Amino acid sequence: MKHINRIKSLHRAALVLKCFSPEQVEFSVAEIAQRLGIHRTTAYRIMMTLMEEGLLQRDEKTEKYTIGPILYALGSLYLSTTDIIKAAGPVIKILNELTGEAVNLGILNKGNVIFILKEETKHAVHGPRPLGAIIPAYGSAMGKAMLSELDEETLDRIYPDENLIPTTEKTIKTKTELKKELKEIKKTGVSIDREGSWIGIEGIGSVIRDANGMVIAATSISGPIYRITDTLRAQWSALVKLGASLISYRLGYQDEGNPVRNIEEIRNWWRQNIMDSASQVSEATEPSSPRYGTTE
Repeated sequence: MKHINRIKSLHRAALVLKCFSPEQVEFSVAEIAQRLGIHRTTAYRIMMTLMEEGLLQRDEKTEKYTIGPILYALGSLYLSTTDIIKAAGPVIKILNELTGEAVNLGILNKGNVIFILKEETKHAVHGPRPLGAIIPAYGSAMGKAMLSELDEETLDRIYPDENLIPTTEKTIKTKTELKKELKEIKKTGVSIDREGSWIGIEGIGSVIRDANGMVIAATSISGPIYRITDTLRAQWSALVKLGASLISYRLGYQDEGNPVRNIEEIRNWWRQNIMDSASQVSEATEPSSPRYGTTE
């Protein structure tokens, strides 16, 4: 009998933790009790126990609870042992090395993107969101790439309202606009989001597939809009698509159209298609004998 009671208590504790979401990150004891239909005293005991174990934490001023540090640590442990992290890690690093910009990996959850892996920009200004950040998918290059793979019925279920809640003044505003953009992304395999989540930042993303061809994540390259020219945007688009394809291949996805099979082939592609062409342009425009010399 005691064994059954312990399992019941564990089940209730799990239900309490599942109440927390990107849409609601904090709860009072009364709110949890009402949501789960349990006595307030029971909710209090469960939440106090979870807090003592570091699974929840309480704001002393508001007396509301949020997710605790132990859950974050366990989540990080989960991420470090999943196939997607192992497969994507080296690819994310090479994209970061070649571009010098922030490179991200994210998954889709209830209409939001969760950042699960990130390589920071090598420039002085770093990205505005840390690992574990959660943002609306329709305001993200990674998010829109993954949304483009969903059917209309699923999209309508995720976003039941026509008007979308903006993160910035540049965030796409309606579901109709979103669906139109997603159709184009589906055709090209590359999504572009310009200041949809952060003013001054543009991201370019592409989807990642598992061995069965199912979309399970996306990757993106992002940087300040003042650095991104049309030429650079085209280069990043090609590179992020190659990177996503390579991660998919490392997860077991067999795509005959993927021209790369390892990290070195990504590096060679960049050298041949980007660095060599840039060198040729430089040589063609550089005067053979400067009249006045050079100054710094």
